Formats: sequence, structure tokens, C-alpha cells
Amino acid sequence: MGMGFNLLAKKSIECWLLPRVAYWVLILVPFAVTHMFMLEQPVLARVVGLCVVLLLGMKAIVYMEWIRSGGCRLTWLRWFGFSYLWFGMEPRAWVGERKKMSWGTHAGWGSFCILIGAVGLSAVSYLNIYLMPLTFIFMSMMFHFGVLRWLTAFWRMNGFPVRALFRNPLVTTGFGDFWGARWNLAYSQMMARAIQRPLTPKIGKTPAIFVVFLVSGFFHECAITIPAQSGYGYPTLFFLLNGLAVIVESKGKWLRYACLITLIAGLPVLFPLVFVEEVIEPIQLLWKQWIKL
Repeated sequence: MGMGFNLLAKKSIECWLLPRVAYWVLILVPFAVTHMFMLEQPVLARVVGLCVVLLLGMKAIVYMEWIRSGGCRLTWLRWFGFSYLWFGMEPRAWVGERKKMSWGTHAGWGSFCILIGAVGLSAVSYLNIYLMPLTFIFMSMMFHFGVLRWLTAFWRMNGFPVRALFRNPLVTTGFGDFWGARWNLAYSQMMARAIQRPLTPKIGKTPAIFVVFLVSGFFHECAITIPAQSGYGYPTLFFLLNGLAVIVESKGKWLRYACLITLIAGLPVLFPLVFVEEVIEPIQLLWKQWIKL
């Protein structure tokens, strides 16, 4: 009987693993091929190319998990919008009848953040201030909190109940709130659907959270250190430390400030020097040249 139970358990594990292994191949094989073809390209070009491949692979994984969990298939047109014209990872927003919904606030906040980010980036560029955390903050305001908020407004205006993907980090209550409800909710949605939910019943909540941050480190290696071919391991260290902080943190208002200070101070760990010199600084230089036209 024990032998039969072990065989049944083995089959159960194989049935759970094989489809998901196939999903991840959708990311890793195209990523590896793209990486080999772009080895001679500038770092910035490699970052863009590899990130596009990663994003599309993530979309495929999330959509497969959505179908696997009982979600309905999207029409081809809606699937295209979800996969190629939106950064979010929640297919539910693309299901059902389109509805009239508010979008003006999103457009307003997006415009405000683009303005503040553009003014700040212009100031530090004009003054020849190349301080990576400061430059990153202004770039993030323009894209993450500005352009993506505009995109949110666009889809909501067209009747799709998408949510803002980046939310005010200044009011975060700690590391768990920052990573789970404030920063890059598209990535949080993907990790929750593809990693945390399947793993939690099998290994428990805390180990599943740790695996989420371990995989996050891997993905950021793919997006940062592999294109830069430098600094391997540092993004993984950054996310593992943040994962530990999420697991052990207690409640308290002081966490808001500790979290934000730690995250800003950790940016040089997340982004190696070569990445800063070949990606962030060239973007800043291009911006400086543009504002002088």
C-alpha cells in the first residue's frame, strides 16, 4: 500500500510540475535565443530587447494560469490588447461587457507625475548631477507613475476596469505593503498567480513568499545584469533581503520611513555600475540633449 501511495504522490507531483515547466520554457528559451543574437548590441538595446521577451513570456504564463484556474478565454482582439498594449497581468479586467467608468483622475495624476519627473530630470541633467538614485526617481515618476497612469486612463476610458500599476509609495506601511500593493502591481499579480498561489498549499505561505522573491531576483538578473554582463547576483541579493524583510517585519509607522530609506539605499545594489553607465546615464544624456533643442 505504501508503494502505491508513493506512486500516486509521484504522479500527482508530475501532473502539477510538467505543465508549469512548459510555461517557464516559454520565457527561458526565447530569452536565451534573444540574448545570443544581441550579444554585440549596446547594453541599452539588450535591456530593451530582453525585457520585451520577458514581458511577453510573463503574459503567456499568466494567461495559461488564468485558463488553468477556470478563467474564460479572451477573444483574439482582447487577448492582443492584454498581451501587447497593457503592462498589467490580470486577465479578469478584459472579460465581460465594457462599462462606463472614471478615468479623469488617472489622467490628471499621470500628467502631474510626468511634469514633476520631467522638471526634476531636466534640472539634474542641466546641472550635470549624475546621482543614480535621484535620476531613477525622476525617470520612474515620468514612466511608472506618469505614462503608465495615462495608459490606465486610456483603457478605463474605453470600458476596461484596469487598475493603476504603481501607487503612491510615500504612504506605504512597510515592505509587504510596498511590494504587494504599491510597486509594480503587474509583477505582483504575475508572481501571485504563477508562483505564490500554486506553491502555498504545497510548501506553506512563508516559503512561498520567499520563493517569490527568489524568482524576482532571477527575473531582475535577466533584465539587468545579463544585458549588462556585470553585477551578477546583486539583484538576487536585493530581493532576498527584501523578502526576508517582508517575512519578519512587524507593524509600526516607523516602517514607512525604514522601508523607503532602505529601498533607495539599495538601488546601487540592484543596478550595477555598468548598467548605470550604459543605460541610465545615456538616457539622462539623451534627455539633456533633447531639452537643449
